[in-house]
Amino acid sequence: MTAFKELLEVSEILNSPNGCAWDNKQTFLTLQPCVIEEAHELIEAVDEDEDQKIIEELGDLFYIVIFYCKVAEKLGRFTLDDVILMEKEKLIRRHPHIFGDVQVKDAEEVVKNWERIKKEEKNHSDRKSALDGIPKTLSLLIKAQKVIKRLKRADFSVELDSQDIGDQFLALIKKAEEQDIDAESALRRALQKQETDFRARENNLE
Repeated sequence: MTAFKELLEVSEILNSPNGCAWDNKQTFLTLQPCVIEEAHELIEAVDEDEDQKIIEELGDLFYIVIFYCKVAEKLGRFTLDDVILMEKEKLIRRHPHIFGDVQVKDAEEVVKNWERIKKEEKNHSDRKSALDGIPKTLSLLIKAQKVIKRLKRADFSVELDSQDIGDQFLALIKKAEEQDIDAESALRRALQKQETDFRARENNLE
């Protein structure tokens, strides 16, 4: 992959002692906002369904991974090869129905196998609850749907108060989960439509 090799060469130059002063100042922590921003820009590009924007934002997000690895290399912690190798091995392990002799009947069974293998890999002996391990920095909407999904997997009946506005939110998220709809994406697109319609109306009034 010539293009990938050339991108790595550019990264090497930028992160060299005589490279970009800004690049050389970055740390794992200072790059965190970049991860979030680039991920959201990619999501926006996908919503707009414009290939050139998607390509650009995928590239930006992809480079953040390379950037993190360059920072790690300078600290002597790990390399891009370490990341790639670990991901390759993980994908092979978690797809035994493709790379092994495990038989599955549908996508739901694939997910169950994935979760079981993941649990065995990480040896989460410190996790006491099925809810442990959900990232703390998730938006509340995404977190709520993940919680509901795990409660469902654990055969826990979610009891909601129809008079409580918080429970009303959860009821809608539960409905989205039952219909295999990503609640955050659905809300974002609905809001985007309202904003677009309003801006069009503003322009017509001018």
